[in-house]
Order: sequence, then structure tokens, then C-alpha cells
Amino acid sequence: MNNNAFGIKRLSEVTPSSETPFLIEGLVHRTATMIYGRPKAGKSFVALSAAMALGEGTPWLGREVEAKNTLLWALDPGQEDETWQRFNTANGAKESRLFITDVRPEDTDEWWAEFSDVLLSTGVEVLIVDNLSALLGRGSYNNDADVRPALGRLQALLDEGIAIVLVHHAGKFNEEQGSQKSPMGSTAIEAWGRQFVQVTDDQELRILRVYGNNTPEKELGIALNFNGEGDDGAFVTLIGEEETVAMSAEHEELVAKARARWESRKERQKKQGRSPQQKAGKKLETVRAPKTNGIPERIIDALRENPVGMGWNELDKAVTGASGAKSKAANEMVQAGTLTRSKEGNRTIYRLAR
Repeated sequence: MNNNAFGIKRLSEVTPSSETPFLIEGLVHRTATMIYGRPKAGKSFVALSAAMALGEGTPWLGREVEAKNTLLWALDPGQEDETWQRFNTANGAKESRLFITDVRPEDTDEWWAEFSDVLLSTGVEVLIVDNLSALLGRGSYNNDADVRPALGRLQALLDEGIAIVLVHHAGKFNEEQGSQKSPMGSTAIEAWGRQFVQVTDDQELRILRVYGNNTPEKELGIALNFNGEGDDGAFVTLIGEEETVAMSAEHEELVAKARARWESRKERQKKQGRSPQQKAGKKLETVRAPKTNGIPERIIDALRENPVGMGWNELDKAVTGASGAKSKAANEMVQAGTLTRSKEGNRTIYRLAR
């Protein structure tokens, strides 16, 4: 086999890329980013704010941003006009490299191939898709068979070097747990992304929960001004930022926490009767327990209908089941005192014990 034909090499010989994985450090990935949240949480405003920063090359939420040819794909009815109004309200720059289209996608490979060619020929570097539902048509978020073709077409654009920011919905609200932390629908949706920004609202405060493959989980608190004003980008002002889950820790601290977690898990399983030892005990009891298949009950029913008693041949015919199992069950019932067995002439008679 010619290893070079398949790019096979020693891992130690790989030359890592010096390119940052982000278009906006720690927030927007240079491949696949998903911004999601419940309706009215402000996810489209956050996406537009990021798009304006990318189109103009202006800082966003405290990060430097390099200008990119950015296309906002507005797929909701009337969204193009609505986005234009928001752009002007926020005093968007006329020389901005932010573009927009509201063309409706067709469910054909030919249409998507032409769309890809147009994006590449016009130099689009970032595509912001608002939102996923329009790409699914009549398909369901929860059905892998509906979701995968749409994500596959976006993946083809990623393979051409176009970064994609996909706007989507969060899972349904739960009164006990609050907003669900994952994007709505099939696990294929979350598997597609490399970076995630969940938008939740707490009255005037918006929380951006950020997580992904290349960053520790963190939360950013922002004020979202629908009038367009913002100190850290159009519409947005950064209030605070903190890591919620560290990606690294001191080895001793990590091992100590893991050990404590392990002990806590064992104790919890023990209380719930789910420890490996308890499961093994239950399994052993199950194996040792005789499989009667309802034979004792059928023997009792037959003898109730014949209170004077039945010979073994009569009882064997009256009760369904294997003869060996019936004989064993009858013997055990005699030993337990449920039945009596007596010799009467040449016959062995079984009766219910009184």
C-alpha cells in the first residue's frame, strides 16, 4: 500500500496549523458554529451583531475581529426587510462587507451545487444561516433521516472553506430544570457543530453560554439593546464573563475530584440498589428461582374442579406444560403442604390440602 496516497504519516511528524480555530476568539469558529435559544431570547440579534462585526472588522464582545465577506441567509418570511431595518437602526456601515439573501433553497443536489459555486465565485467567507428549520422543509428536527441531508449540504460548504454560523432553537422549556441545555432535535444537530453559543434571557440580562471543542465552557453576560446601541458591538454590551468549566487542572486536584466523584457514585448506586454487587445478587436470585411457568396455579385450578382428588394421569392431562415440570411442581407442592398425596389401590391420588 502506498501510504502517501492516503496521507498516512506518524502522528509525531504532523506539522500543526498555526492558524487560530476562531474567526472571533473563543466565540465564532472558523468552521461550524451554532447559535441557539428559545424564541424571543435574542439569538437572531446576537447573530446579526456578530455578522456586522465580521462584515466591518470591528471588535465584538471584547475580541478583535478581522473583516470577512459575510453573507446572512435570511430564511424566515419578511426577514430580509426586518434585518435591513435592524442594520440601519444600529448605524451599519455602508462599506460593510456584510451581504444578505432571502433565496429559498431547493431540495436538489443541482441547486446546492450552483449555490456553492456562486458563494465561491463571489468570495463569501462566512455564511450565517437563520435558521435551520427552513432547510428541513417539512422534515422534523427529531428525525435523523430529515436532518442529515440538510447538514450534509452545509458540510459540503464547510469542505469548500466557507465558515458557517447556524441559528437554531433550544430544547423545550422544563419547569423544574429551566431551559434545556442542548439544541432542539436529533443528536446529529449537536454533533455537527464545533462551537456553540446558547442564548438565554433573564429579564434585561442575556446569558451567552459558550462551549465547544477548543474552549472551556464559559458564560458571558450581555445587555441586548434592540435600539441598536451597544458598547461592544451592535446591540450588545458586555457585562461580565467567566469560565464555568475549566479545561485543565492540576493533576493531583483532578485525581482527587475524580476519586471523590467515584465514591459518591458508588454510594448513590448503593442507596438506589444499583451497585454491581446488588445487581449480581439479584441476578443470582433470579437464576436460582424455579421457573414454574404458572404450573402450580394450573394444578390448583384443576384440583379445585375435582375436590375428590385426581390420579396422576388425570392431573397430567388436565394441566398444560411439560410432564417433567408438572411432576416436579407437584412434588414441591406436596413438600410445601399445598397438596396431599396418598396411595389408594393402584393409584396415587392428589388433593388440595385442607
